Amino acid sequence: MTHLAPVSVRQHTPWFGLAGIVFIVLLTIGNAVATMIPCHLPTAHELQQAEQRELIDARRARIEVLLAQGDHCRPVIAHELARALVYDGRPATAYADDYERRCGSDPVMRGWAEAPLPRSRR
Repeated sequence: MTHLAPVSVRQHTPWFGLAGIVFIVLLTIGNAVATMIPCHLPTAHELQQAEQRELIDARRARIEVLLAQGDHCRPVIAHELARALVYDGRPATAYADDYERRCGSDPVMRGWAEAPLPRSRR
């Protein structure tokens, strides 16, 4: 009679398979949690709009300062103000006419006075 070793009928636990399933479940739960966190990252278009808004606000503030100080018939200041008015979508015609009445003819001011305005401002 030969002596046989006892045979185990118990199945081995598939640790790698269980670890994979747990990993996938944790990734799914992590993704769900990350989706629920209220976080908005600005898009490139939103960043561009914010930068343009800052430039517009700075230009409008500069226009107010120049209007408050007056040009005192200095062409450099008058040209800057007329240019800023046109860039802001405002007509510079009245300002150019007033400048020419007070300080004399200036072809640069006339050019800014005749500059076309955006269609939305006409």
